[in-house]
Amino acid sequence: MRYIFYSLWACLLFVFTACEKEIEMNYRSVEPLYVVEGRVTNEVIEVLVTVTRDMDDGSNPAAQDDAVVTVTAGNGDHFLLSFEPDGYYRAAGVTGTVGENYLLTVAVDGKEFASESVMHEATGIDELYFQWPKVMGERLVILTFSFEDIPGEENYYCYRIYRNGENYRWNVFHDRGNDGQVITLDIVCMTEQMAEDNKEDDWDDILYEGDVVEIELQTIDKRTYDYLFSVGLSDAASMNPVDILPGGASVILRRMLLPVRVPYFRMPGS
Repeated sequence: MRYIFYSLWACLLFVFTACEKEIEMNYRSVEPLYVVEGRVTNEVIEVLVTVTRDMDDGSNPAAQDDAVVTVTAGNGDHFLLSFEPDGYYRAAGVTGTVGENYLLTVAVDGKEFASESVMHEATGIDELYFQWPKVMGERLVILTFSFEDIPGEENYYCYRIYRNGENYRWNVFHDRGNDGQVITLDIVCMTEQMAEDNKEDDWDDILYEGDVVEIELQTIDKRTYDYLFSVGLSDAASMNPVDILPGGASVILRRMLLPVRVPYFRMPGS
């Protein structure tokens, strides 16, 4: 099975090229909500606690440093996470175990949030490479990777791409109809013209020669899939995502990280 993922700009490119109209939007301020993003992996246990902001506030959400964050494993092990300078709460030297159930609890400002899930088995990335096909006369830069689906169960996945250590792309998908098969994903990163023009508005999308791109494949549960899927929709439509715990979300997963260096992609005469 082959999946093709386009970023939002690529989808809108074919929709909003003919006309432009200024629209005034009226919206009301809402009470800030706490957002909890937690990860239990084979490498780390970490939690980020932030607060939502109004649409007219362009600042990044600030990490909350006054929460009490704990993770309890199904075997009774209890971990108190400590706040670190990068904004995350972590349990030093503690990692997750496949098949174990974990309960995340966050207490902050008189409120308490809790969610639990099971850490799933990981799968490995078998192929990872760039390709540059022409589509409707425009050359696209596509990052492609393949992996073998975990057989015998319904699986949900999330990929996250980092460019030089910073977030670049992410999306979620499932293995429905492809149990145990090789799944290939084509992720459209940018167009050749974008790199040639090198406009500031496109800097978040452009991959430059020598950039180090890392892709992280995560196995997640259905509840996390539903939440992250709604996050993607909410980013595009300026709506709030669904909650999988009151006021926030918890993610329990296992991951594999694989790096690749961006090659020189322009092909003279092509």
